[in-house]
Amino acid sequence: MVLKWLQGKKAEPTQKETPRAGEPQLSGTNTTAAPMSGLEMTDAYYPRHDPIDFYGNGGFRFGSMSHQGAILFLPSGIHRWDVETLATLAPDHFLKLQREAADIEILLIGTGSHLAMIDRTLVDGLRHAGVKVDIMDTGAAVRTLNILLSEDRAVAAALFPVD
Repeated sequence: MVLKWLQGKKAEPTQKETPRAGEPQLSGTNTTAAPMSGLEMTDAYYPRHDPIDFYGNGGFRFGSMSHQGAILFLPSGIHRWDVETLATLAPDHFLKLQREAADIEILLIGTGSHLAMIDRTLVDGLRHAGVKVDIMDTGAAVRTLNILLSEDRAVAAALFPVD
């Protein structure tokens, strides 16, 4: 979630802030306010399909943005992926992806620094939704993603960060 300071406002904002010239714009659909703290929490995503320029140090860099943590690269854009480890991966973590399954030819899952296996029932559930799944380490997934993007393929990726 993106945290925004509400400049002393303690209630939910009545209008959206206008981005300054030259600042990257994130789109969001889920906004909540934390009235006592003065913070606004926004479920944000990057609405483009730029290749990933860098991965490491626990995050990714793409376009003019960077993100710490896991990401979902979907037809609708690049989303923050709220999953900590492979061991905590559950079907709910793939709900956004399943809503866009009709527009996905292949899903690349980057498992971090090393190739690791994912629970078979999760992979079978994705395949049942019509998504072809390829599991590899994150470095290989990023390289494959960038190649498939350059070929205008309908690719998606679920990427765990690398330290």
